[in-house]
This record gives sequence, structure tokens and C-alpha cells, in this order.
Amino acid sequence: MVAHATASHSRLTPSEAEALVARLARVAYDVALRHTPDRPFTDLELSLWRALRSAVLEPPAAAR
Repeated sequence: MVAHATASHSRLTPSEAEALVARLARVAYDVALRHTPDRPFTDLELSLWRALRSAVLEPPAAAR
């Protein structure tokens, strides 16, 4: 899967980029904790993709 930037996305300020990285790290950590070693790696990969996509495309909880 490859993400492509679109013209509708503006550049992030340094503080916005840090906030996004923090959100991505949090969702990745949460997903990883829910997966056990006996599950296929593809399950983890797909769960991470969904969580990261959601973190990037949805507004932060404080903005809702």
C-alpha cells in the first residue's frame, strides 16, 4: 500500500507534526498490545494500517 499526498493537504507545522507522530505512536502501541505472537503477522499489519489510517485521516479527539 502506498499513500499519495494530495493538493488538499497542507504542510504541517512542527508542533502539528509532533502531535501526529505522538498519535501514530499511541495507536501503534495500542494495536501491538492487542496482538499475541500466535496470531499471523498479517493480522497485526492490517490492524496497524487501519489504526494509523484512522489516526491520520480523523481529527484528533480534542478537535471533535
